[in-house]
Amino acid sequence: MTQLESPLKPEVRRSPDTVTRTFRIDRDVDRKMEGLSSEGRVSMNQMANKALRRYVEWEVNAEKFGTVTTSASTIRKFFDYLTIEQAKEMGSWWGENQAPGIITFWFKKFDFDSVLKALEFLGAQYGRAFTSDYAFDGRSHTLIVKHDMGLKASVFYAEAVKAAFSHLGLGTDIFVTDDQVIAISPPDPAHPLNRSYEGAADLKYPTSATSRPIPKLRKGQRVEPESRDA
Repeated sequence: MTQLESPLKPEVRRSPDTVTRTFRIDRDVDRKMEGLSSEGRVSMNQMANKALRRYVEWEVNAEKFGTVTTSASTIRKFFDYLTIEQAKEMGSWWGENQAPGIITFWFKKFDFDSVLKALEFLGAQYGRAFTSDYAFDGRSHTLIVKHDMGLKASVFYAEAVKAAFSHLGLGTDIFVTDDQVIAISPPDPAHPLNRSYEGAADLKYPTSATSRPIPKLRKGQRVEPESRDA
């Protein structure tokens, strides 16, 4: 066993938000940490804090909800077997039935800020299924979810976001491409994306109130750009 103190050797003035604790860790874990610390040029203290934060913020609750970790390629293959309509229904079900309970359990509330925080957790921070960006210009909230799993995954995320926002009483314009979802709340008919797809030639499966109907695709068929004007 190896003794680990947090922080081990403070390199900067101690923050009032930190405490010092002493742990005993298995020797083989210590050796691996030393190797990773040297390879990544990060302190043992940083690594320990990151691991502990992931455990208390993610692993404990993920285990309670039966969260399973799998590769992006497996998820992409799963979406390949769905139709557009099935991806839509599954996303709507998840946003309507799963998201509110999970978010409330995690953050003890279900509001706009907790939804954004949940996206961080499920995205780049822990779940790594996607990345997200958020901006507010004083009038409109703009949320962008980016991934690399194809159009059907975008449809799933679009419907999940729309259903979750609906729980908050927020109307939302949602636009989709093969690798991202753009959500704008409240809906803005004057927004460039709502003006005949101005500056957005790659938009597919639009779901806003001003959008054209959703094309029905056969398995393996993709939407061609010209089909939007049919």
